[in-house]
Amino acid sequence: MLEFVLNFLFPPVCGICGKKNKNWICEKCKTKLEKFEKNKYIKNELKKNCTNLEHIFFDEFFYIFEYKKIIRKLILRYNFVEKPYLSNMFAGIILNNKKVETILKSYDIIVSVPMDSKKKNERGYNQTELITNIILKKGNILVENRVLYKNKYTKTQSTLSLDERYENIKNAFLVKNAEKIKNKKVIVFDDIYTTGATVNEISKLLKKAGAQKILVLVIARV
Repeated sequence: MLEFVLNFLFPPVCGICGKKNKNWICEKCKTKLEKFEKNKYIKNELKKNCTNLEHIFFDEFFYIFEYKKIIRKLILRYNFVEKPYLSNMFAGIILNNKKVETILKSYDIIVSVPMDSKKKNERGYNQTELITNIILKKGNILVENRVLYKNKYTKTQSTLSLDERYENIKNAFLVKNAEKIKNKKVIVFDDIYTTGATVNEISKLLKKAGAQKILVLVIARV
């Protein structure tokens, strides 16, 4: 229903150039964007690649882009300039990525990073949840957005120092319906990875609730 409303309010256009396109990204812009893809899959060197984290609770990490240039502009536009229809473009990028396609086949569930109700009401949507809802319809993996909840208001992470980020996000989430993730391989999806504080806190909770294995999947890494 939400996707139908979005398509009605925002007819399909390329998320980059703005020209009408039923796939939400034209071939010219798609080719341009592919030049920025990094497709970094980190499995065995998490400590080396996630140096800000003292204890790492996820097992694998994959990011498609570095948070630079056109990618940064697109994500900022999506998150802060009321462009929810860009979720279609980002979901398409994820689903059409061959490496991500392989990863999805080896995991059971995706959970998106939740947003507290105050911020969600202010923005009007949770940017990661919109993307995973599209993945649910078009991908071959189960999406569970009723497992992970944010139970307190937190300051925007990007405005805080490294130490403040860890403290800000501490005890900010809770798991419900833990039976849905017990002994499952779970993907935690977010749009941006900066310090890893948020996804690591979530991974700790999911592991405590019985998740067997966790991959952090993001669109871009700072």
